[in-house]
Amino acid sequence: MRARWLPAVFDSRRLAGFAVATFVAHVLSLLFIRFGGPLAPAWPPVGIALAALLTLPRDHRFVILAGYVGIDTVSNLLQGYATHTASAYLVVSLCEMLTAEAVLRRSVELPLRLSRVREVLMVLVSTALASALASIPAAFIANISLGEPLLSSAAVWWIGDMIAYAVFTPLTLLMVSPPPSPVQGRRRWSWMAEAALIAGIVLVVGEFAFHERKIIGPIDAKAYMLMVPMLWATLRFGQIGALVVIIEAAVIGVTLLVIEGALVLGGVSIEGALMVLQTFIIVLAFSSLVLATALREQQDTARHNARMIDALQASEQRLRQSQKMEAIGQLAGGVAHDFNNVLAAILMQLEELRLVRDVPRMARELIVDVETSVQRAARLTRQLLVFSRQQAMQPQVLDLNTLVRSHVRLLRRVVPSTHALTVACHPGVLVVSADGGMIEQVLLNLVLNARDAQPGGGTISIVTAARTLASSEADLPAGAYAVLTVRDTGSGIDPAHLPRLFEPFFTTKAPGQGTGLGLATAYGIVQQHGGTVRVTSHVGRGTSMEVWLPKSALPLPPDAVVDSDTGASEEARPVPATTILIVEDEDTVRRLLQRVLEREGFAVLALASGQEALDWWPTGGSEVDLVITDLVMPGGVSGAALAKELRRHRPGLPIVYTSGYDPEYNPDEITMVPGENFIPKPATSEQILGVVRRQLMARMG
Repeated sequence: MRARWLPAVFDSRRLAGFAVATFVAHVLSLLFIRFGGPLAPAWPPVGIALAALLTLPRDHRFVILAGYVGIDTVSNLLQGYATHTASAYLVVSLCEMLTAEAVLRRSVELPLRLSRVREVLMVLVSTALASALASIPAAFIANISLGEPLLSSAAVWWIGDMIAYAVFTPLTLLMVSPPPSPVQGRRRWSWMAEAALIAGIVLVVGEFAFHERKIIGPIDAKAYMLMVPMLWATLRFGQIGALVVIIEAAVIGVTLLVIEGALVLGGVSIEGALMVLQTFIIVLAFSSLVLATALREQQDTARHNARMIDALQASEQRLRQSQKMEAIGQLAGGVAHDFNNVLAAILMQLEELRLVRDVPRMARELIVDVETSVQRAARLTRQLLVFSRQQAMQPQVLDLNTLVRSHVRLLRRVVPSTHALTVACHPGVLVVSADGGMIEQVLLNLVLNARDAQPGGGTISIVTAARTLASSEADLPAGAYAVLTVRDTGSGIDPAHLPRLFEPFFTTKAPGQGTGLGLATAYGIVQQHGGTVRVTSHVGRGTSMEVWLPKSALPLPPDAVVDSDTGASEEARPVPATTILIVEDEDTVRRLLQRVLEREGFAVLALASGQEALDWWPTGGSEVDLVITDLVMPGGVSGAALAKELRRHRPGLPIVYTSGYDPEYNPDEITMVPGENFIPKPATSEQILGVVRRQLMARMG
């Protein structure tokens, strides 16, 4: 059973690193004491140990403290300093570190990255307070055991530990969580040569400055001249560069003090000279660290502002694109409405011509050709409606993986043998609320686009995945999504063409090889489902198109199937004598529709508007068995409003809707299923009669 004071999972790599660094620092500090006098210039082990307490999880605290005690004891034993006084100093150091850690945990957010001046100031202030408090018992220990004066002993402890906290704690934290590299983009030999030059200058300037030797005539070198290479290192190498220069300056000063026994800096004894050197080092450390952090904060702010500007520019571009697409969609929808009525009339008139017996054979062949052209025009119009988000959508809860797998066989038929088609579905269920036929159209369009992008052959990959957005993005709100990706290894897309990729009729293909509606249709369908299409392309390396669809929280029906064939017609079945009311504002369409139904034996009444139907209904509505109404009609009464009012009088009245498009269609008010109770314009006589028979048979039970 694991003890409560042991961490659940050891960060062994970092623990080992901290242990080695602490041991080396402890040994070197004792060496300075052995060969240079009674005190070391600083006590780096406490600075490294404090960094470990701040970096590792809190449940590692006992291990860190126990390790520090062990390292201190072993190092003291190896060099003959294992005394009661050393043990007392160890207890004071532990209390000092825990005090500094407690203050920092309450004043800054951990883990510390030292990316803000406030964080650095809090480290310096907190450690200064903790070391000042610890210097009092340390001074009493030095006075009792060694006879040292209280005031000077406290000052030496305080300054020595402050150097450790101001230099080694920040340096250790920066090594654990490195800041952005200040040498990024520079050649290796260049910055290494510059670093060596700075180190050489510090060495020369330090040797002259600490002795105050003459430079030119009466001008003496002074310690403050070390500020020049320190500023150079700060500007060019950031926080780590500044701290390394400070350590080098401290090592130079202490080495000269050990060798020569005095420095010109001041002090009548080695202890006095050491204190002056310590004071100089800590002032240098405070100023350089704050300056380096201020520069880093400014650079981080500049990078953040640059990212924000890029994001705003991208958002502005998307907004303009969205507004442009919306305007094009409204235009396309308006044209499609009138065009569909024209096509409906032409198609039904051609069918009427077929029934004429005396039409010559050549004329019949021409009729077939015209019908083919009308059907092609109808398909183009349907794509325009989908793009403009004015096509009636019938969502159902389905599994995106099932939809993709069921459509693979058809996709293999349109992909030549020179292309490899691979499918990788998410292992789980991807439940979405979508119109299966529309999503199949999206998949088909994307695969065809990928096929055409690699005419010499290549690989087309279809992948489904689950993604989650923790926060809202420019084109999608936060939430869970099912992502359908189609990738190719083709020629890629020119960056200049990306903004126009989903515009209708925009194509880079040769004339006659593309309408420019495939991607526009896919884009319109996906947006209609509340999702988006994201494109990543590299010229010469291929393109990846991601379809993001919101996942549904509704349960997947056990018998959920995808059936996009909603236009199949039934065999003609006998129906009883029936009276049908047609409400259609287009005269030609109304007459032809009436003729088709009357030829099948139905009694037909035809009216030109919804208001006219409402006025007539109280007197003759009881005779009507089924109503066929256009959705978009003048006069203020739409097909949906007419149906609502008629069903208020006759709740079970069968109603069939027909339209080229309905800009105000609301699926929450009316459920329209093509082939069941909806006839999209244009439609053939067989399709019209099939829907009518289905409605009448359903009414009969």
